[in-house]
Amino acid sequence: MTMLIFLDTEFTDLLNPELLSLGLVTLDGREHYGELDLSTETGQARVKASSDFVRYGGVLALWGRVPGAGGTEREIGRCAGEWLLGLAAESGTQLEVAFDYSMDYELMEYAIREAGLWEQVREVVVPVNVNSITGSPCGELAAEACLCELGKRGGCGLQRHHALADALALRAAYMAVKAVALSHTRA
Repeated sequence: MTMLIFLDTEFTDLLNPELLSLGLVTLDGREHYGELDLSTETGQARVKASSDFVRYGGVLALWGRVPGAGGTEREIGRCAGEWLLGLAAESGTQLEVAFDYSMDYELMEYAIREAGLWEQVREVVVPVNVNSITGSPCGELAAEACLCELGKRGGCGLQRHHALADALALRAAYMAVKAVALSHTRA
C-alpha cells in the first residue's frame, strides 16, 4: 500500500530550469507549499534568469499568496523533505509522488538533496508520471474546474502557474479520471 501525493513546481525556464516554487498535495487534500524568497540575491538572480513567460506571463505575479511560504531553495527542500518523511512515518507506507512533467520531480529531488535529506527521502518515495492519464479530456476538464474554484479560494486567488494550484489541479484530474474508470468497471 502506498500514499499518493501530487507535485508541481514552477521554474525559471525550459532550457535552464531552476526551482522557483514547489507544491505538494496528498490525495486526501493535505497541502505543502514553498516558494523562493525573491528579495534574496539568489531570488533576484533567478528572476533575471527567468523566461519572459515566467516574468510577465503570470508566474511571478502569483508570489506571496501563501503566507510564510518564502525561503531559500535549501529551506524549501528541507521543509518538503521533512513533510514527506512525516507523511511516510504517519502512514507507514511508501509515498508515490505523482507529476505530469518529469522536471518537477527532478527539481524537487535537487532541492531536497541540497537540504541534505535526499538519502532519507529517496527510501520512501516512488516517482510516478501520471501525464498519460491526467492529460486526457476528462482530466483536463477536471483540472480546469479545479482552477476556476481556486480563483475564489480564501481571497488569495490561486490560479494556473502557481505550483500549489497546479498540484491541486493535477489531483483533481487524477481523481476525475479514476472515478470515470471505476464507473466503467462497475457498469
